[in-house]
Amino acid sequence: MIFRKLLILLLFTYIPLLFAQEQKVYFEDALSQHLRKFNIKSDLAIKNQMPNEVDSLFDTLIKTHLRNTYISDLKFKKISGGILHTEHINKPFLLITKNAAIIQTKEEIKTINNIANEYIGKVDIIILYWSKRDIAKKKARHFNKNVTVVYADERHNKFNQALSAFKHSFGAPAGFYINQYKQISDIDRKFFLKNVNTSTKDHFTEKAHKGIFQLLLSQNDTAQYKITKD
Repeated sequence: MIFRKLLILLLFTYIPLLFAQEQKVYFEDALSQHLRKFNIKSDLAIKNQMPNEVDSLFDTLIKTHLRNTYISDLKFKKISGGILHTEHINKPFLLITKNAAIIQTKEEIKTINNIANEYIGKVDIIILYWSKRDIAKKKARHFNKNVTVVYADERHNKFNQALSAFKHSFGAPAGFYINQYKQISDIDRKFFLKNVNTSTKDHFTEKAHKGIFQLLLSQNDTAQYKITKD
């Protein structure tokens, strides 16, 4: 009788804990809780001319609050027509957000194309332009067939409110590394290649490969992948 009571007590104690552990935390919810504090601290660091402190604050935000959060099903309008649902993507993907008004260098476009070719079939490369379709379509001409180009015009973004979190969090350009379970693995809030000197290009390429490598760590066949420079 005593054993039975203890068993019931244990069940009532641990079952809620198990459900709590399985509860998903979504990216937009984590942002709403922690982004404001990050912005206040980073603004203060910028005011005090401490750019390295901003990077440190951002790294802490990612590691402590945003990594492994889940994304809601995002719906993108494809340049080629139709809708791309993230819930239908069955592999890791890199979502690169871009402001169409900012000019991308030829070297950056070339690097993105090379990355898409290297990881074809393993990681999807998706570029999201915050613009109208005709503007995004012109931008899409520079990318090869292994890069999926989509667009979002916020003035008509009534069906996908969760998408707004990706623009109003860290702006554009930014890179969101998302694993096959639809969890944020990492975020690069400076996903662009401004200068074309060798060291800058190598750093940009290495960061992208490192982010993708982290995505592939969750898969069984990652042994064949190495972080390499282009």
